[in-house]
Amino acid sequence: MIKINFRIRFFLDKRIGQVMCRVRWNHSLCEVEFSTGVYAQEEKWNKDLQKAKIRTEHVVLGKRFPAADINERIEEYREAIESCFAYFILKNQVPSKDEVRDMVNESLGRKKKVVVRQFKMSLTLNMLYEKFISTRGRQRNWNQIAIEKYNQALLHLTSADPNVTVESISLDTMYKLRDWYIRKGYRNRTVNRQMTMLKSFLKWVSLQNGYTIPADVLNFQPNLKVLGRTVTFLNYDELIAFSQYKFCNKRLEKARDQWCFMAFTSLRYSDLAALHVTDIKDGEKISLFTEKTDELITVPLIDDAKAILKKYKKRRTKDGLVFDVISNQKLNDYIKEAAKEAGLDRIVVDTYYVGTKRFRKTHRFYEIISCHTARRTFVSCSLAMGIPPEVVMKATGHRDYKTMKPYIATSDETQAREMSKWNQQQYRSQILTLLDKADEEELKEILASCRGIVK
Repeated sequence: MIKINFRIRFFLDKRIGQVMCRVRWNHSLCEVEFSTGVYAQEEKWNKDLQKAKIRTEHVVLGKRFPAADINERIEEYREAIESCFAYFILKNQVPSKDEVRDMVNESLGRKKKVVVRQFKMSLTLNMLYEKFISTRGRQRNWNQIAIEKYNQALLHLTSADPNVTVESISLDTMYKLRDWYIRKGYRNRTVNRQMTMLKSFLKWVSLQNGYTIPADVLNFQPNLKVLGRTVTFLNYDELIAFSQYKFCNKRLEKARDQWCFMAFTSLRYSDLAALHVTDIKDGEKISLFTEKTDELITVPLIDDAKAILKKYKKRRTKDGLVFDVISNQKLNDYIKEAAKEAGLDRIVVDTYYVGTKRFRKTHRFYEIISCHTARRTFVSCSLAMGIPPEVVMKATGHRDYKTMKPYIATSDETQAREMSKWNQQQYRSQILTLLDKADEEELKEILASCRGIVK
């Protein structure tokens, strides 16, 4: 999806006092002006905010214009322009001057609607989607990443069927979209997720007046086989070895230390980057509201985490941040480089389906390690040590076990230790049977042998 940078500016035409709107985009190569139809007095106009000063009344050309009416018209133009550019972003196309002028005027009822049905309905689909993002996003407090994912779902729909409209969406549309995903090589897990997001939009549309979405569309299931996700993490021995590895490169050492701090505390990258000295309570625990979910988490600091804090105590930022953290992408790159040098090269197998075809890819661990791997390492290692899930969830901020489950994997060492309980039970049962059958002399011999073993 292309990115279109555009600027909207509202100003007064000083000759007649009319409020004008100027839009520039495509590196300011394109420009369109609109006359809003409302007027304002210069001394009652806020240039910085580009609107009329609140609770003022403007008398121009013998007409009265309350500030509320002026500012409402300004917002109408702003929304129409933003929706216009959102439409062209989804189409992956930079609009011409005429296209912007015509679409904004049509949206505001200043121009007779285009007769061509296909263009009209495509615009309706886009405008509905913008309303959905605005309404549902506000209700559920979506961040920009979530909004972009939903926008991507609509882009996929229009790519699979360029002529799709709200009225034309049918069961065949859904099958066509599923087949498009498969042809493009999308994994089944991704297809299921994207189609679930699309259906949430369509369910919302079906509740709007004047729109009906067929029930078989709302209930559509892709029926694509999905394998369990491969959870990548370091086991405890690998984590400790990585944390103690001696790097000659200070850049890699710093990246490793920040990654290990996340693995020892469960922090996300966003929380690591925002970690303030005031979030460290008495040098014994971290207590903060997470950046992503605003959950209050409390994480007791283990000795390994305290050692990292002590190491970087004199390198805190002027703003009081504990770590001077680079961008997420850069840190991921450095961590991969550090993991490779430290010998984290075990094979990780990723098995997945695209349609009905099964694929198997192998990676070296250092190729796929990332900041998020640290959080999974914390969860998996904590559970492997026998720490209760509710204690782990208090540190990670997960609300229930189900939301934490994708982070969990059982290491080979943990599995072997737990499965050995079968053998322990078998031996215990055999010993009890022997004791039941033994006479006094035999019991004395067994007791003497046990004392010898204890010594």
